[in-house]
Amino acid sequence: MSLISSFEAYANKVFRLDSILGSLSDERIQPTIPLHSIVKAVFLASAFRIKAISGIELECRLGILKKKIGPMSDDTIGYGLNHLSPDQLRLEMRHLQKVWKRNGMLRNNPFNDWIVGVLDVIEIGSSYERHCPRCLVRHINNDGEEVEQYYHRASVLILVGYEFPIPVDIELMRPGEDEVRCGLRLLKRVVKQLGVRFINAVIGDAFYCKPHFFSECKKLKIAAGAVLKENQENLLESAEVLKRQSDPIFTKQNKKGEYEKVWELKDVYWATADKDVRVIWAERRVLDYVGKGKDKKLELVDKKNVFVFSKEMDALPARIVYQISRHRWKIDASFFQDFTRNWHLKHPTLHFEKALENLLLIKLIAYTIFMFFFFRHINSRRHDKISSFIQMARMLYQSACAVWLADTVPRI
Repeated sequence: MSLISSFEAYANKVFRLDSILGSLSDERIQPTIPLHSIVKAVFLASAFRIKAISGIELECRLGILKKKIGPMSDDTIGYGLNHLSPDQLRLEMRHLQKVWKRNGMLRNNPFNDWIVGVLDVIEIGSSYERHCPRCLVRHINNDGEEVEQYYHRASVLILVGYEFPIPVDIELMRPGEDEVRCGLRLLKRVVKQLGVRFINAVIGDAFYCKPHFFSECKKLKIAAGAVLKENQENLLESAEVLKRQSDPIFTKQNKKGEYEKVWELKDVYWATADKDVRVIWAERRVLDYVGKGKDKKLELVDKKNVFVFSKEMDALPARIVYQISRHRWKIDASFFQDFTRNWHLKHPTLHFEKALENLLLIKLIAYTIFMFFFFRHINSRRHDKISSFIQMARMLYQSACAVWLADTVPRI
């Protein structure tokens, strides 16, 4: 079986992809191109890392999607996605996520099988001309002239502790709201649709270190955590006093002069929230690049990272809680940079209110199925491992060219 045939069979057998896409419906009246063909085209193009909607149009007219999908214009793609309800697409995503849980795909993580999510925010594109009703606006100094720039930011809920970060959902930020309110709206929807047992804990950056966030997570029966910085000065000072009075729970050091010391502070009083919390305090000395240009050099640099967790996290050992903290650091490199660079998240395209949101959701679906296929189905069975999922995407595209274009190439 060819690689592309194996990918399609895996997506349908494990996730029932074609059945899910076939159940979607939109608000168009007697469309000439069915919605499931549009969504399937965007899904496959995302898996192949095709950058723009115009690229999908080209592949549908002349390339690998000509026989599989059939001709369609970029206007048809945008119009169809703009008439699809994102809530309908999210409900179909929930079927996929229930498959993860039912098939044991979320087991065997390093957190004693606690399912841990990270809430973070990413900016999606910007423009001085194109905008929609849900755009955020900021003023930029452009050659001495202040101009309006339109952009989108989105909260993303990502599961960590697996071979790859697993995105659960994305929520576009509304004008005038902060990332905590947007993140909580996203988290509440996920819990409502998947149940309180789907996720055990969620952590965020320093902006989430607020009593309101911790109290809302408690109502959802989810343990909460956040980076602790100067925005909660009293809590940071209380933790530092207790840290001076205690010994680190473990210390690591190597011959290069690098070291890592970690303290566990179990009962730190948070006056603003009027409750006790658990604090993990880490001090590290690591080799890092300092300076810029020709002056850039490798030196030992001191770093401090402090995390605060709700008391529900007391059920986990300190080393595991610290591992959860470390995974929070990896999100930028392992997901956001990859999703921006290789899945073209910020490429300015389909700037319509519903179409943009649906495009993001389809990309999340394609990313998740592709990564499960790569890690759990392909590389787990191969002796000669594929070096990267970028190489895997190229191999998938080449396989599609060989199979789907075979009957369209004239024989001599």
